[in-house]
Amino acid sequence: MNLGIVGRPGAGKTTLFHALGGTPRPKVPQSPSDEGVVASIEVPDPRLEWLRELEKPKKFTPARVEFVDLPGLPPKDARGKAELLASMRDVDGLVVVVRAFETDTYPYESPKADPSGELRSLLEEFLLEDYAVLGRRVEKLRDAAKKPSKNRERDEKEREFLEKVILDVENHGLSVGDSVRKHHTSSVDPSWLRSYAFLSQKPIVLVVNVSDASAASAGVQAALAASPVSVAVNAAIEEEIAALEPGDRASFMKDFGISEPASARLIRASYAALGLSAFFTSGEDEVRAWTIRQGDDAVTAAGKIHSDLARGFIRAEVTPFEALKNAGSWREAKAKNATRLEGKEYKVADGDILNIRFAV
Repeated sequence: MNLGIVGRPGAGKTTLFHALGGTPRPKVPQSPSDEGVVASIEVPDPRLEWLRELEKPKKFTPARVEFVDLPGLPPKDARGKAELLASMRDVDGLVVVVRAFETDTYPYESPKADPSGELRSLLEEFLLEDYAVLGRRVEKLRDAAKKPSKNRERDEKEREFLEKVILDVENHGLSVGDSVRKHHTSSVDPSWLRSYAFLSQKPIVLVVNVSDASAASAGVQAALAASPVSVAVNAAIEEEIAALEPGDRASFMKDFGISEPASARLIRASYAALGLSAFFTSGEDEVRAWTIRQGDDAVTAAGKIHSDLARGFIRAEVTPFEALKNAGSWREAKAKNATRLEGKEYKVADGDILNIRFAV
């Protein structure tokens, strides 16, 4: 999965990106038209480390998450702003960073931090951009209806659907995402709905970038409560921690009362926002984590490993991680009947260790 880190200029997006392990860009982006920088981060998982100690495998492969540090989104129109908003449609989710600290080192439009107001203005921009996209598409469909076309019936259904969504947004203040869900029926082709990649439907992780002075403030708490998935991070301190040698980080974190690095908290929040979970494959050759959506069945999980496993799926041998850990070894787990066989419709649980039986 990949997530775009977005926010106003000076909110601390790039500082957070460095704290996650991202490599500093050669220059600070000066406009929204500058390209984002990508960092691929290993997903920390103590369960996978435990399996590594158990198996002593030849290969060890954690899951990974990509974070894209996008240029700051200015509150006013600027060169490249439309392109930046469009590029945000390519990511699976958004990490929205808002400022909750005061500083004299950056020429902010409003010197006083207002994290709740900043979040609200960003979400409004996402909605307005979706609204503009819908309007342009409806106009195009109306023009197309004036000419003979083999897709005329499909285009008419799409136009009628989008007009309902636009009307809801105009008259009732519904978000595009809420209106899409309200009017979606089996007669609406989901393929063209997915093609819009509405910003207002993107999963969001809110990061409130705090200072020592603001971390416990009412303004920060109000902002955190405004989003279903949110974390407070002192990005400046976390960036310093990430720059240290691994052996020096623990004592530094202890001095600042930090129990775990921001990268672990943000990745966990990202999994929650996107509705993801992990399963494992484990053996002497390789211990590996795989990312799936919550509720995915055993065949889908098998297909993540290899398409042949999904095509020739027979059964999945399922061992919950905690059952194996409590047993202490595969031999003891087998003696305690910790492994069971499941069919195609089995919903893979977070932490399941799978071995797929298949024939092709």
